[in-house]
This record gives sequence, C-alpha cells and structure tokens, in this order.
Amino acid sequence: MSQQSQQSFSPAALVDFMERSFKVGLGSGVIFRTASPGDYTGSHVVVDGHSMANFASCSYLGLEQRAELREAAIEAIRRYGTQLSISRAYLESPLYVELEDALRRITGGSVLVTTSTTAAHLSALPVLMRDHDVVVIDKAAHASLHTAVALLHGTPVITLPHGRLDLLEDKVHELARTHEHVWYVLDGLYSMSGEFAPFARLAELLEREPRLHLYVDDAHATSWCGRNGRGRALDVLPDKSRVVVALSLNKAFSAAGGAVVFPTDALRDRARLCGGPMVFSGPIQPPMLGAAVASAQLHLRPEFVELQAQLRMRIGYMHEVARRRGVPLATSSETPIVNVQYPGVQGALAFTRRLWERGYFVSPSAPPAVPPERCGIRLTLSLNNSLADIEGLVEALGEELAAGAEMATVA
Repeated sequence: MSQQSQQSFSPAALVDFMERSFKVGLGSGVIFRTASPGDYTGSHVVVDGHSMANFASCSYLGLEQRAELREAAIEAIRRYGTQLSISRAYLESPLYVELEDALRRITGGSVLVTTSTTAAHLSALPVLMRDHDVVVIDKAAHASLHTAVALLHGTPVITLPHGRLDLLEDKVHELARTHEHVWYVLDGLYSMSGEFAPFARLAELLEREPRLHLYVDDAHATSWCGRNGRGRALDVLPDKSRVVVALSLNKAFSAAGGAVVFPTDALRDRARLCGGPMVFSGPIQPPMLGAAVASAQLHLRPEFVELQAQLRMRIGYMHEVARRRGVPLATSSETPIVNVQYPGVQGALAFTRRLWERGYFVSPSAPPAVPPERCGIRLTLSLNNSLADIEGLVEALGEELAAGAEMATVA
C-alpha cells in the first residue's frame, strides 16, 4: 500500500480517512474476508464455499507448496520446537547463520535478516542517517517506508511526486550543497501499479551525483526477478556502493521475514547492533527459518532459473492476451502485478465483486491504497495460475469493461 493519496492529511485525519475508506470496502464484501475451511493449494481460494482461481497471491513462484520448504519447516520444529523466545541480542538460532550466509551468496552483499520488511526499514534507516543527511522519498513509496522515515527525528524529509526524476535531479543538486548525503527512498517494484522504478536513469544520476544514496524496498521483485532471485535493484544497478536494498522473505520467497542488503559489513554490523527491532524484538521462529533456509538453497540451484522463466512466460502471455482482446493495462511493465483501472470507488468494488462471481479472485484497487482517480482492480500472477485461467480472466475483464462502458453510455 502506498501513501500516494494520503500526504495532505494530519495523523488523526489520516486515520479517519482510512477508516471511512475501509468501511466502504467492508460494505462491498470484497475486503477483510476469511477463507472457507479446507486445504489451500495455491491455485484456488474458497470464500463462502465459492471456489475461485487465485489471482491475488504475492507468492509469485508458488514455492509455499514445494516439498523441500514444507519438510524443512517440519524438521526445524522437530529439532528446535515451535519457538526460540530469546532476543537475538542474547542468543540466535543457528538457522540464522545458515540463512544469512545463503543470502549473501544470492545477493553479493552484506545481509541482515529481520522479522519483516517493515522491520528492515525500521532497523536500517535510523542507523544509516547521519547528522547532516536528508531524505527524499517518492510519494508512491510503500506505506512502511513512509512510516519509517516519519520516525527519523532530526532528519529532514522531502516528498516528491511519483517517478519525477527530473525533480529529483534538481533537488539532489540543490541539497548536496548543504547536506553530506541525500538519501532517495523508493520502491523497486511498486506494489499497486506493477511498475519498476526507473533504474537506468537512477544509475546515471548516481554516477553524476556523488552525494546521492538509494534505499530501495525491493520486496515485490525478490525471488522472481534477478540472478538467484536477488531482485531488480541489485541486478541492474552497476554501482551498488551507495545503495541499500530491502528484500522480502515472504511473498515469492515463501517463508517469513525480510532482509537488508548493505554494501559493507560495517553498515550491516551497525544495523545489527543498533537497529531498534534487531535489539528489542523477537526472532523469526524455527519453522519459518527452516523454510527460509530451504528456499534460499533452492534459489542457488541451477534449476531455479527455470522457475523464473515459467513465471515470465505467464506474464508475457497475460500481456499478449490483453492486447489481443483490447483490455487496457495500467502500465506496460511486464511484472506479476497487473492493474486494470475502473472509474470510481464504488465502480471498482462492484467490478471486483463481478469478477468473483465469475470465478476469479482479484483485489480491489481503491483508497486508501491508491488515489481516487486510479481506482480499479489489482491482480497478481503466479506459477499457480494456468494459461487457461489467465485467458479466462482476460476474457472476463474484457466483457465486464465493455458492459461497464455500455452502461456509462446509456446513463
């Protein structure tokens, strides 16, 4: 969820706005639902006894059902129990050592595992900031990033319109005169629109502006994208000496937790020792650490590239069928996140409900997640989706969009 539609609110007004928005969604019956009891296979979800093809999962590679991850979680319970309820400041599970070593091989950087990607931001950003630093954040960055930078007491924070690198360049040039480091905080893959950050232009800007540093939340690009699943930012930025990247061990990694990739061991160690959640929060528990180690080992195997290729094939097929059937997608970025816009909050919620009735589980895209003018639906692709289901979904999208346009014309 981004903060793109929330920047002008006071904290209390923001809570009121979110409550009103979520109550509208609750009234439509398409958010805050509970799955019906039964086994979960990944390909379908069941709500109120109604089975639907699952186009809402962020487990893009479908690894949560793989035998090696399930068995690793079970084995970790056998060896270590359901929890090790001790702060890592005192004692950590040996599985952490295995996991961070594997992630170092995956990313090529110095890795710190955290309990979540949000905890990664809360651990890393405060210790990265120095007395004469400044933060510039993309307005559409994930809400967890806005939450984290709001806690940087004493560090100036400037919000820029989404994707406006022309404004960023001017701002960096200006701020570099008075600040030691200018940190640009952004998403590597935006979770609602499905678009990548403009990394080629950012690489050029990094080369021209020696005081520019990047902090990238690449949670939604982890695993399915990049060599060994290291994500987009670490894969395409040629100079990572001034880049810190947060990854997700949930989503496509299919375990639990997050990770921060630092360019040096010194920065990693500083966050390990001084990052608030690293000292004062509990650990990832043994079963999910076991699953994470198994997932990391899979990422390092030669056959992992085939899993990535199978997902890219489905993404390409989705875009091909959408073009053929005249279904407009919000962006041309070929990622597992697809956004189809539909006017109005109530229209988007009703659109979601109609797709559910046709057997396709998708998510509404509406405030507070996006601005009112960008309402619609958000769907995700994974290896659990068959080509037939993808084609059927696009056909349903086309028919519902055509019906909506006809109704608008009549009205």
